[in-house]
Amino acid sequence: MFTMLATVLTATTLTSACSNAKEKNDSDSNHSETGTNLTESGFPIVNEAVTMKVFGCKDPNQAEWGDVLIFKAYEKMSNVKLQFDEIPSSGQGCDEKRNLLFASNELPDIFLRAGLTNTDISRYGQQEQMLIPLEDLIDDNAPNLKKIFEDYPEVKKSVTAADGHIYSLPSVRLQSSGRSDKIWINKEWLAKLNMEAPANIDELFTVLRAFRDNDPNGNGKKDEIALGLRDIGMVYSTFSGSFGLEQQMGYQLNIEDGQARIWLADDRFKELLQFLNRLYSEKLLWQDFYAGDLPSWRSNLSQALIGMFFIQASDPFLQVENQFTGMAPITGPHGDQIYSATGPIAAPIGTFAITRENKNPEAAIRWVDYFYSEEGSKFFQYGVEGETYTMKDGKPVINDSIKNDSRGFMASLGEVNLVPGGGFPYVVTEKYGNIVENDKVLELNQYIEDYLPETVLGAPIFDKETSDRIIPIKADIDKYVKESVARFIIGELSFDKWDEYAATLKKMKIDELEKAYQAAYEAMK
Repeated sequence: MFTMLATVLTATTLTSACSNAKEKNDSDSNHSETGTNLTESGFPIVNEAVTMKVFGCKDPNQAEWGDVLIFKAYEKMSNVKLQFDEIPSSGQGCDEKRNLLFASNELPDIFLRAGLTNTDISRYGQQEQMLIPLEDLIDDNAPNLKKIFEDYPEVKKSVTAADGHIYSLPSVRLQSSGRSDKIWINKEWLAKLNMEAPANIDELFTVLRAFRDNDPNGNGKKDEIALGLRDIGMVYSTFSGSFGLEQQMGYQLNIEDGQARIWLADDRFKELLQFLNRLYSEKLLWQDFYAGDLPSWRSNLSQALIGMFFIQASDPFLQVENQFTGMAPITGPHGDQIYSATGPIAAPIGTFAITRENKNPEAAIRWVDYFYSEEGSKFFQYGVEGETYTMKDGKPVINDSIKNDSRGFMASLGEVNLVPGGGFPYVVTEKYGNIVENDKVLELNQYIEDYLPETVLGAPIFDKETSDRIIPIKADIDKYVKESVARFIIGELSFDKWDEYAATLKKMKIDELEKAYQAAYEAMK
């Protein structure tokens, strides 16, 4: 689930880059045609309408972007017209089209929700200069984003590349509930079995065995799934904090005494996998968790057949959400009680970028800056007051016709905004919150918020030389670890082979990968 604290690899790189940043930005801004057409502040952004070409990736739940309510309303407010070229995000089509645009130098004016990766930002920003630096534009024309950078320095660090420039903008989630999976447990099952939520590993096994054996849903069938992890990726986050393992810098690593330590071969990780193997072998863990069958998982969830699970929001099972309550993370075998299923404040970071083809970059940065304000966040998420939402006790409330649409909430919301699928450049604050997180979700967040890591660092934007060296290493390691982890948990690979597994990671240059993260961490500091 979650990115990005961008950082440089050496202090000298940062010093050199910063000294050249202003000169480069001045050069890049010479092609601007906005001039006196740009208004001083507020709306409209420009006196005479300007048109910009936009490329992005469309979530299946989103309407055609030209028909989305907020875009039509915002065009009238801003006087900025957008010509959309959106490609379905399912499959490889959008990635292929984005890469083709770069390769053919047929760039749009703006990349919006286009799935720009750290590698894209490094290559097309730092190296090929197809994406322009944004920091001076932000200083001069984006007061909302500038204030976020000042109040939350980690957000600015998250989008700063190895050369000291900012080439893309993030989604910013200031509300902690928007960054974390919650721990859900079936309170009706607990009540029927006269049990309480577990607090440690032994109690967890006791509760899950009762869920498995005692027909808590009362239908006379053994159809209960005691613990439902939805995919193999959940292995690294849901219980890892109970074993002292965190998700820092967008990877499986801890920061301890100034050292970035990848823990994929550590004994603590071995203990975590042995714990999950016990759960799987006793049929307490969903037997298909490693298959990535999300539709089946959601089907079981919507029928309240899962006793305990982890998810950020309740939109896939709204009809049965009140059967569940929250719980704190369990205490692990060494006394650890961290909750690692959370991400950095700024993620993802590649949601918005301006290309060198854009003749109105000041207008473009003003256009996006509104969404980093309280009012802009409300507008993006809820639409137009009186048309798609009403205010109640100072809070926006989406219309029932949208919330209860027979097609599903996300499909209906996709006609209002681009919330479905995430990846839009905007801020989520405490004042208006996240539209997909209802009161139930906020209630459950209270169970975990005291156990979240104080800071979660996002993935660094490495320079090209480092990226070229470590990306193949990381890809090979990740593939091997994913396969091995599944085999350890389901019992196909004996833990007697752990030393062999660790030795293989060493041969695959995990130490070199760790050194790259260490250099990035030191430079960021």
